[in-house]
Amino acid sequence: MTSMAAVAQKQIFAKGYLLVLISAICFGLQPFFAYVAYNDGANPTGLLLARFSVAALVLLLWLKMKGVPLPRPKIFFQSALIGIGYAGAALGYYSASHSTSVSLAVILMFSFPAFVTLYAILVLKEPTTKTRIASMVLALTGVILAAGIDLQGDLQGILWALFAALSYGAAIVYGSHTAKPENPIASAWVILLAGMLTFACASAFQEAALPQTSDGWFAVLGLAIFATIAPIATFIAGSPLIGASTASTLSTLEPVVAILIAVSLIGEALSTMTLMGGGLVLTAAVLLAKASR
Repeated sequence: MTSMAAVAQKQIFAKGYLLVLISAICFGLQPFFAYVAYNDGANPTGLLLARFSVAALVLLLWLKMKGVPLPRPKIFFQSALIGIGYAGAALGYYSASHSTSVSLAVILMFSFPAFVTLYAILVLKEPTTKTRIASMVLALTGVILAAGIDLQGDLQGILWALFAALSYGAAIVYGSHTAKPENPIASAWVILLAGMLTFACASAFQEAALPQTSDGWFAVLGLAIFATIAPIATFIAGSPLIGASTASTLSTLEPVVAILIAVSLIGEALSTMTLMGGGLVLTAAVLLAKASR
């Protein structure tokens, strides 16, 4: 009986591991779809407005088909605030990757665990450990290496990427310490809705250029389904089966996939220093994820 239970537990863990792995890979596909849409006339604001609008519509139809109720007002409001944070992170990341290299943007973006840890230590008064300090130093060193060698005069792109990291970190801190969703999928829809409304407002201040042909809109559809809804659903389904620490560690595969796409499909050149900086940032993220156990 114990042996059967152990086998069943291993199968559950393997299922969760696979789901979170799929989530990380799907999230990593974003640069490819964005590249196609940009070449079809879209800009970051227009692409993100289309992405969040299509994803929110598709997920709402799924919720209605399944009869899943929308969150209560309090949870709705909390999820909307998280959505605004995610929208800021997306705007920073997409703006950075549009004006500088995807590799640099994703490396700087994934320095967010260091910001989250720093906030946890300084504000939430969580214990300071050698692992946490070492991880933050590694992340900072990696950011300096990557940005310093690949700056090429584009300070704006670097600032956008760091803004993305701060926004994403803020959304994670708020979501993990304040918002407690009753139904993660329903809350995910609110997050997408808030993102859509955020970019609708942003389009009033900055022109939202949309794709001009069917190729660009197919890229938007792919971005919405395969790099937004699919990874959200698989992560929500898989992370409880393997625990937050393992799920966070697996999620560091996302920037690896994104950089591989940037190099192999988009044709970006990846310098040695950028590669070293990215390695340090990813190492820091893995160490911080393991330290959270």
